[in-house]
This record gives sequence, C-alpha cells and structure tokens, in this order.
Amino acid sequence: MDVFQSIILGIVQGLTEFLPVSSSGHLALLEAMFGFTDVPVFYDVMLHIGTLAAVCVLLWPEIVGLLTHPVRNRLGMLIIATIPAVIVTLVCEHLFPEAFEGILNGKYLAYGFFGTSIVLVLGDFVEPKRQLRRVGLRQAAVMGCMQALAIMPGLSRSGSTIAGGLLSGVRREAAARYAFLMSIPTILGGLVFSVGDVAENGLGDVSVPAIVFGTVAAAVCGYFAIRFMLKLIADHHLWGFAIYTAALGAFVLIQSTMLGNPAFASLNPFA
Repeated sequence: MDVFQSIILGIVQGLTEFLPVSSSGHLALLEAMFGFTDVPVFYDVMLHIGTLAAVCVLLWPEIVGLLTHPVRNRLGMLIIATIPAVIVTLVCEHLFPEAFEGILNGKYLAYGFFGTSIVLVLGDFVEPKRQLRRVGLRQAAVMGCMQALAIMPGLSRSGSTIAGGLLSGVRREAAARYAFLMSIPTILGGLVFSVGDVAENGLGDVSVPAIVFGTVAAAVCGYFAIRFMLKLIADHHLWGFAIYTAALGAFVLIQSTMLGNPAFASLNPFA
C-alpha cells in the first residue's frame, strides 16, 4: 500500500465513519478493489484514531462535561451503551472464530449494506412522537444493542446507533451527538485489542508515512463529516442514505455472484 492509496482509504474512513453508510463496509469494498488481501489490524485502528481526533475536537465541551459532571450520570450511560458491543465481540471472537473472521473479511458485505438501509428506514418511520432531549438508561441500552449489531461490515455503526436513538424516542440531533460520543470507547477498545496483533505481526506491508497520511486524512474528513451530519439530521430524513446503501449492496451482490468479478470474490456470501 502506497501513500496515495492510504490517503484515499483515510478520506473514505473519515467521511463514512459518521455518515450512516458504514465505514467498515466501504473500507472492505475499497480494499477488495485495490487488491489488498492482508491489511494490518493496526492500520485500520489508526484510521479510526483519526476519526476519534475529529470527535474530540468537535464535541470537546460534551466530553469534558461527561468527566466533570458525574452527577448527571451521562458517563454511566455511555458505559452502558458500550457493554453490548464488547460482549458480542468477545463472544463471536472466542466461540465462533471462523464466522467472526468471515464477517470481518466482508464475506456478507452486501447483506450488511441492506441491513443499514432497513435500520435507517425504521428509524425514520417508527420515530415516536414524544422526543427526549437526553439519553436515559433505556435509550442507552437500545443504542448499545444496535451498535453491537454493527460489528458486521456494511452495517453502519453510526446509522444503527442513530436509528436506535430515534426508535427509543431521542431527538434527532441528540441521538446523532450521542452516537458520535459512543464511538470514543469503541475506538479506544479497538486500539487495545490491536496491541497483540501488532506485537505478533508488526505493521505488515504498510509504511509509517502511509499510516500517518491516512490517519490525518481520516481526521480532517471526519471533522467535516460530523459537522455536516449534525446539521443535516436536525431537519432531514435518512432516506437518501438508505437508498444509497441499498444500491451499494446490490452492486456488491451482483459483482461478487452474478458477474463473478474476481476483485469481489472475497465478498461473495455464497462462497
């Protein structure tokens, strides 16, 4: 992987991490198209670190509030929202390693994109009339469970958590902000889990400059993606993203099965 390709992946990661279209799905798709068969775990985590930096810059006041005003128990809600994803990841990794590996490699990528379309439509259509300004225990639990489902590439983490917030009665912008805050412990957890892989496999064929430029690109694009999403969701529905992910799912399915495109062979759900 050269620096230019890394920058492209960083741009895609930054834009799609916070738009409800699945960053992991887009990265898996691009890696297949570029012919990257063994992208180091550490590289993917560093791209997420770039988007973490964007969250910290834009939502810094809220992050400080979580740490300095524990009486509101918002930090506890964030921890509760993270627990389901941790449990699902550990269970899948240890009890179903082959299935988990297949999911992470994008084998069911098309189905993940279709799943994103479904949760986005549900979030828009089943949104309760009574809307809450803040996330409570029930809302945090629902958003956490939705985030746990998004370990599958193609199933958007931000889209799933935002939809979970809408379904549980949280106002649209508040749901988006909380979904972005939920990415912080998730990304930090991924960094911790990658330590063992780095110790065993190193950086692979990705150079340090490629990692640095890719991470910076992810941070810059993530910053603008968050600002765009917070403005968009307040007054607009998510149908456009649902149509896009459905079309992308159909594209992947056709390329990997009907057309037998070798570049998409690793994404074939029937292989």
